[in-house]
Formats: sequence, structure tokens, C-alpha cells
Amino acid sequence: MAQPLPLNQHQDDDGDARTGLASKLIENVGVSLEAYLGSARMTVAELIKLKESSLVSLEAPLSQAVELRLNGAAVAKGELVAVGDNFAVRLTEVAK
Repeated sequence: MAQPLPLNQHQDDDGDARTGLASKLIENVGVSLEAYLGSARMTVAELIKLKESSLVSLEAPLSQAVELRLNGAAVAKGELVAVGDNFAVRLTEVAK
């Protein structure tokens, strides 16, 4: 009969106890985060008229936080900033 492996508990940097083996198995798995700025509604006629210099107004104020999503679920919020020639998000809130 197979015996279950003992899962050693350890504390992470935040002091939370996690299952050591389980966290080691997943900590190097790659994930993809998306930064969600807002949405826009338009008719098909308006969509067809879009061209290279067109502006699409988002239904979000400039002061609204950018939402970071993992598989569609919000995991953090922050403000959009520039880092060199790239965008970045300075986190203001992280989901627990």
C-alpha cells in the first residue's frame, strides 16, 4: 500500500505557513498577467469606421486604477507609470 508523503510546513517571507512541497512544485510555473485599463462600447458601424489615427475613448476616468488580471480574475490594482520606454504598474492594492 502506498504511503502518503509527509508535507513539511514552512513559513514564507510574509510569515504565512504553506505546504513546502506544494509551493516548490508550482513556484516556477509561468503565468501571464494582463493590465486592464477600461472598456469601450460602440456600434458595428463605428467599429468599421476606425482607422489608424482614430481615438477610442475608454469608459474609465484617468484617475481609475489599472487592474492586473490573472486568467480574468483581478489580483492587483495600481497606477500606470512609465519605466524607460515601457509601461509599468505601481501596485497600490494586492489581493490576498
